[in-house]
Amino acid sequence: MTRRMIVDLILKNANVITMDTNNKRASAVATKWGKIFAVGKDSQIAPLAGSGTRIVDLGGKTVLPGFIDTHNHLSFYGYLVSSVDCRAVSGVERINDVTDRLRAQADKTPPGEWVMGWGYAHYHLKDNRPITREDLDRASVKHPILLIQVSGHAGVANSKALEVFGFAGETPDPPGGVIRRDPATNRPNGILEESALLNQLQAVFFQHFMAWPLEKRVHMIETAISHYNRRGITALHEAYVVPQALHLYQEMERLGRLNLRIYTMNIDYAAPALLDAGITFGYGTDMVRVGPIKMFMDGGMSNRTAAVSQPYRNSNETGIFLSTREDTFAKFERFHAAGYQIAIHAQGDAAIGAVLDAFENVLGRTSKNPLRHRIEHCGNITEKQIQRAADMNLLVSSQPMFLSHLGDGFLDAFGPERGHRLYPYRSFINHGIRLAGASDSPVAPADPLLGIRDAVMRLTGSGAEIGPEERLSVSEAVQLYTSEAAYFSFDENRAGTIEPGKYADFVVLDRDITAIPPREIADADIKMTIVGGRVVYEK
Repeated sequence: MTRRMIVDLILKNANVITMDTNNKRASAVATKWGKIFAVGKDSQIAPLAGSGTRIVDLGGKTVLPGFIDTHNHLSFYGYLVSSVDCRAVSGVERINDVTDRLRAQADKTPPGEWVMGWGYAHYHLKDNRPITREDLDRASVKHPILLIQVSGHAGVANSKALEVFGFAGETPDPPGGVIRRDPATNRPNGILEESALLNQLQAVFFQHFMAWPLEKRVHMIETAISHYNRRGITALHEAYVVPQALHLYQEMERLGRLNLRIYTMNIDYAAPALLDAGITFGYGTDMVRVGPIKMFMDGGMSNRTAAVSQPYRNSNETGIFLSTREDTFAKFERFHAAGYQIAIHAQGDAAIGAVLDAFENVLGRTSKNPLRHRIEHCGNITEKQIQRAADMNLLVSSQPMFLSHLGDGFLDAFGPERGHRLYPYRSFINHGIRLAGASDSPVAPADPLLGIRDAVMRLTGSGAEIGPEERLSVSEAVQLYTSEAAYFSFDENRAGTIEPGKYADFVVLDRDITAIPPREIADADIKMTIVGGRVVYEK
């Protein structure tokens, strides 16, 4: 006698959008052992239930594959989320609002300890000028204060922080960075760009991170993951992983406290340890897997440190290269030969050109790109560069929500003509380039619905259009965070669509986002997030 298979979970009376190649829809889905067991009609799935099956009647709600964020700074977000929120969306309108919030935090912090703020953008402030050391000194001179600009590629330090960093009038700019100065005195004015900020921020972060007991570090990541689960995220690519972070994620999986899948993007300066230990690309489990080597070629566009071929608007500056051509070529050759995927940050067209040269050096002018090397962000790419990338089958991981979150800063930096050519998503797809969606959180909110909306609408925060001819359809935009995103981590046979045998990773929405006006997509309510058949968020 044949035994009937009893499943663990059934979602029924649902609008299941499978995102498979036929864009099939169903009304029910069953899971077993963390995988999708069956997809079909309610009547087809009902016989699979037993006494131990959890059955959820969704009352017509929509089920999509769990969202995948292909570029996210999980550990850094976990660290900053407990810092002072200085984003415009949090109610900050003027410089005084920023200093008032930092002062309030300083009043609760012992003198000499760090006060951190994040998410500030001067072009969102009514003052419309950069914050400087003198502004932050009004918040406190007894505490070192570091305020991170929204792009993550620039920040502001008060006098006490500059003293801790050892930055004075005679301090030279570090390679790949700029210490901005008062032209009258040559003293640092507090504004730090690229390596001048990032080297110091990394030191402060790891000073705190490694000093904390394991439980505090685990709780920090758990809190961040819970925020992501509430937005339907079931997997992410962690875009700046060092050995300490990798160990923490593995420990969280061992403890049963990891509620999303992590594909690590291992920062290049720590990568030799992986290679020397013989750890191969893709090593790991269903929950934590070693992914690409992450590199940086330039900075950010809204703060004008991306390396561009033409000066920024009303400026003679063309951004900052964070790596030399020779160093980039050498690293590409080593990592490619070792069988590792390469993921490199490149925003400005000058940086993208150098990156394409480096990829061509290891792939040739045309390639099937078997390791699926990828460019991260790829905002200011030219038409000729798009064709070069397509010829090498390079992948692009990009952030549609930058358009609403940072778009006004982009238009300010590039002007309207150049600004409308940024993030040319339709052109990527028309050229056959695989494109995936991401947030770059904490730079932008880790909210795939926001990214889907912005890939379709292409509006800035103020309502200005950015390249309307580059809009995607809603279905294409959803693919950026599901089926296309899965391809970037070699998971197309494990995730990204709702089909038997794949991970039972789902997001349940209160409405069908393919059947509403695009402007309403980000207003859809996440009702449930499921990872491996386990409900990790329920509203």
